[in-house]
Amino acid sequence: MAWYDDRTKTEFVGTYATDKQYQWDAAAATKRGWSVQSVDDGSAHVIGEDPEEAKARQKSRITVTYVRDPDWIANREREIASAVQNEAAKAADNKESRLIKADADLQKAEELFRQRAAATEGVEEAGREQAERELLTALRDTVTRRRTAMRAIDEAVSACSAAVAVGAAEFARSVAQHQQTRETWAVRLHAEESLLERQDSVARVAKDWKTAWDRKRAAEEELRRRSAEFDSRDNALAASLLPRDEALKALRGLDTVGG
Repeated sequence: MAWYDDRTKTEFVGTYATDKQYQWDAAAATKRGWSVQSVDDGSAHVIGEDPEEAKARQKSRITVTYVRDPDWIANREREIASAVQNEAAKAADNKESRLIKADADLQKAEELFRQRAAATEGVEEAGREQAERELLTALRDTVTRRRTAMRAIDEAVSACSAAVAVGAAEFARSVAQHQQTRETWAVRLHAEESLLERQDSVARVAKDWKTAWDRKRAAEEELRRRSAEFDSRDNALAASLLPRDEALKALRGLDTVGG
């Protein structure tokens, strides 16, 4: 860890062989709340200084004393905390928006399901299979939408809780409301999944029933056609028998006269 990142330090003395090294360190330190208090380039003569010490000091060339603003760390921590809070609040708002959309999609699916369920009551035979099939489709969509909404609400609860943890207390109420809503949705999802299993069976049976009903109607229609055909042939036979019977009667009359 560089000396200017050490939060326990409030003063530091650095020595540099080149001005470039000093400028780089000073720039980095300034960004972290440090300021240059004094700079000694080693050229000044110090009265009474040991020649060897003077030689070493001049060899190092640049000696810099830094001091740190005592309020900088506290201010920096507040800035970081505010940035973290804002980021958490932004993430929570984003998840809330997704939840709102998922909830709206779920409500539309629920409304369509209610309409399809009502349509199965008192439906005529011809429309039974289609009504059951449409109810199954609407129920499947509702279950899918609810699962999506529950994932969205879980993500929203997680994001809002994270925001509350870093100080965004305005999301605390949302967490409580979402948890209550999720419990209600979980109960309803269980009931919908149970119904879905049964409705799937009903739809399959209704399909077979429709096939048998179509065959029955076709057979009845064929029977009516055959009956009509028979009646026509029967009438034709009766019509052809009448003159024949008269001719036969006349022939028999001749037999009587001749005898």
